[in-house]
Amino acid sequence: MFFLKRLVLVVGIPFILSGCFVASLFDFGPSIDLGKNQWKIQSFTFEGTEYIPQNFEEVPHLRFDPVELKLYGNTGCNTFFANYVWVNDKNIELRNSGLTRRMCASDEAMKFEQKLMEDFDGEFEVIEDTDKKTLTLKKEYLEIVLTPLPLVEDKN
Repeated sequence: MFFLKRLVLVVGIPFILSGCFVASLFDFGPSIDLGKNQWKIQSFTFEGTEYIPQNFEEVPHLRFDPVELKLYGNTGCNTFFANYVWVNDKNIELRNSGLTRRMCASDEAMKFEQKLMEDFDGEFEVIEDTDKKTLTLKKEYLEIVLTPLPLVEDKN
């Protein structure tokens, strides 16, 4: 019995006090709820040039699926997707992005989506501005500004 108590003390206490265990007790996940809205791509800046969607076939948008850790969207012409993971409570990493390849009605829409997807994979800082109601995904050469899209009611 003495041996068992001693074993619990020797093994258990260091385990309980280890940084990972203590940190996991107080880790409630990322502070930003990406899945709370469907997001309109208001604009993005790539290598210093700003791109603003105008008169596209569809409103460029995206939505995050926080359960599956996937992102789905439309560039205004083609659909795109990616996986994402939280790196920490303020940064996500987009991986394995893809894009359908149909011809767009305008050269402007094709240029918009080409530049948006050119550097889409990688780590982004997630910046939520609750006053402006924007969500910004930012990395070295690409900054995407998102605004909430109103939900469309299902008429069925």
